[in-house]
Amino acid sequence: MKKLILSVCLFSGLWFLCLGAINPGIAAGKDDNKTLKLFDDLQRTIISVSDAIKPAVVHIEVVKKTGQIKYKSLASGLVVDREGFILTNDHVVDDAKNVTVTLPSKIEYPAEIIGTDKQTDLALIKIQTSEELSVAKLGDSDDVQVGEWVIAVGNPYGFDRTVSFGIVSGKGRVLPNLPIETQLINDFIQTDAAIDPGSSGGPLVNLRGEVIGINSIGFGRGQGFTIPMNTANDVKDKLLSSGTIQRGWLGVAIQPLSRDYARYFDDPQREGILIADVIPDSPAQRAGLLPGDIVVEYDGERISAEKEDDLNKFRVLVSQTEVGAPARLKIARDGKDTSITIEISKQPKVKADEFEAEWGITVKEITDAIYRQNMLQDKEGVMVSFVEVGGVASTALLREGDVIKRVEEFEIKNLDDFKQSAEQVKDREQIMLTVMRGKNLRFVLLLPKQEEKGATP
Repeated sequence: MKKLILSVCLFSGLWFLCLGAINPGIAAGKDDNKTLKLFDDLQRTIISVSDAIKPAVVHIEVVKKTGQIKYKSLASGLVVDREGFILTNDHVVDDAKNVTVTLPSKIEYPAEIIGTDKQTDLALIKIQTSEELSVAKLGDSDDVQVGEWVIAVGNPYGFDRTVSFGIVSGKGRVLPNLPIETQLINDFIQTDAAIDPGSSGGPLVNLRGEVIGINSIGFGRGQGFTIPMNTANDVKDKLLSSGTIQRGWLGVAIQPLSRDYARYFDDPQREGILIADVIPDSPAQRAGLLPGDIVVEYDGERISAEKEDDLNKFRVLVSQTEVGAPARLKIARDGKDTSITIEISKQPKVKADEFEAEWGITVKEITDAIYRQNMLQDKEGVMVSFVEVGGVASTALLREGDVIKRVEEFEIKNLDDFKQSAEQVKDREQIMLTVMRGKNLRFVLLLPKQEEKGATP
């Protein structure tokens, strides 16, 4: 019997329950029957929780378009309201042409995107249905403990309502190498419950049947990352009330204050974060914050960062500050502590609007993040984000990353200017663009009429 229990343990990965088979004194009971009862109780709990949550998990199919190519992607969602509101991921519905939700009844419904938040990878969608929807029980993610057993439910690879079992492996995880627009809110629950393609948007559930997070991304086996439910709830409520998310913004670039840096500033015991740069016309610049300042407190809360991952706490504190509210910073400058009050502004737009032109290109507005990330000379113009192979723009040697400054006689300062100019010149046989490529201006001549005739320019 002990050999049987041991093999079951090895298969399931529940190592500590196996101790009862090796050393009966460690187990909850003194015999094999009590050890087996532990397995039976656990199994019944997993089955019960799975049965309770699966009716609230939906299958999502999204149609997207890149250039002239349309494709489908599959994902998951969680019903959070009987009126038909469903939480999923931003990356699931980003740039979607249409979204279809399939309920457990197998009936499909078109979904409306209520709002999205790229910085938490969350989206709220809604369906209209007369069906009685099952609503998930939402938990408090602040109470989650590392080592806690959890269940992930989703539709990996299109297999509806698949259940996987594991533990909470970590909290407050910061994922590396994410796009710049996702760096502000980066506070994931890590789990070894399987999160595979198609699982995105499904729930992570504790053994009390409470949803503690919305699954976001998996990095190989045993490396799944989940958005905490308290974050998801906050985003959901804001999207329901206004359809948008407002976050506080300071306007600084920051880096950790390691021990080496602290010694350089002649204060080896100093803890804080280092201000590396101050963005022009930002709240930080208007308040007099300077590169080289060390922030040691933010609204009375001590700040410390020895490595890059530690910077996330400060970013979250700033983002959660009410727009227009004063924030009091304690800083160290030239070896002396001082206080500075900064009025927090609204965070600049993160997600760039895009426009698909008739010439086989997609362009996007130049946000503050794009301006800084691409080291552009200014924020005027539109950036080419996609060039269709073999299209009019491709033939004219326009490239992704080019910034369009003029369309014929029309000066382009923003996306609206580009849309209006494209409409004005759409019937011309020749269209001259002036673009900035790197630090050089360049002419790009489009010949749309020759392309229509199949001629070679």
